[in-house]
Amino acid sequence: MTTIALLSDFGIVDVYVAEVKAALLRLGPADLRLIDITHDVPPGDVAAGAWALARFWGQLPPGAIHLAVVDPGVGTGRPAVAAAAAGSYFVGPGNGIGAFLGASPDLRVVRLARRESPPGRAPSTTFDGRDRFAPAAARLAAGLDLAALGDPGLPADLGAPPRPAAGGCRVVWVDRFGNLITDLRRDAAAAAALRSGVPLAVAGRAVRGPVAAYAEGARDELIWYWGSGDTLEIARRGASAAALLGAAPGLVIELPAS
Repeated sequence: MTTIALLSDFGIVDVYVAEVKAALLRLGPADLRLIDITHDVPPGDVAAGAWALARFWGQLPPGAIHLAVVDPGVGTGRPAVAAAAAGSYFVGPGNGIGAFLGASPDLRVVRLARRESPPGRAPSTTFDGRDRFAPAAARLAAGLDLAALGDPGLPADLGAPPRPAAGGCRVVWVDRFGNLITDLRRDAAAAAALRSGVPLAVAGRAVRGPVAAYAEGARDELIWYWGSGDTLEIARRGASAAALLGAAPGLVIELPAS
């Protein structure tokens, strides 16, 4: 059984996710299994999509295919790619959402050659998720070799990763609890400034940490900790840190001097 994991900014109100899944089921093997990573990436936010994909990547058995579509450049000259790395596959736009794969020593990349659409319709230049990426992922699931999907590509075809924030880190995700998730990994050199327990300052408010559990904070207190994705997170015990701070993805948090 082959698994395709889907990530997008399509949401679940419209028909788009269902159309992508229909293409996968129509073109893929009979025993294909589909799972959803998330479809609530903020619209067009490639950095947030890249964070979510990188966090989940590698948690499925070898051979899994990750179909990721956050594609504000759809219909333009940005590459459409499929890649293999570390025993898994990626299909999606070459706009940086899969750029983290560039560090994989066994990376292979192809540029997808064509679009195809549901029966009775012409291929669309505004819906590559359905007409270009889903068919490629389905054919990989059916056993087609990666090289048969298009022309040989380069790691650069995956796009450039988001630039790190100068002097700090960046909020890349706000979860449903209002916790702010940043792109600062615990093992990053810049994280050394936080190991002393010096409070962070965010939007003019002190954030105490590191704590090991939410319950270590007082009611409504802002706290920081190393989250389940091993990156710096900021929470407000019993309430939303995002609401209190007026924070959203893209907010830059300055770090103490190391």
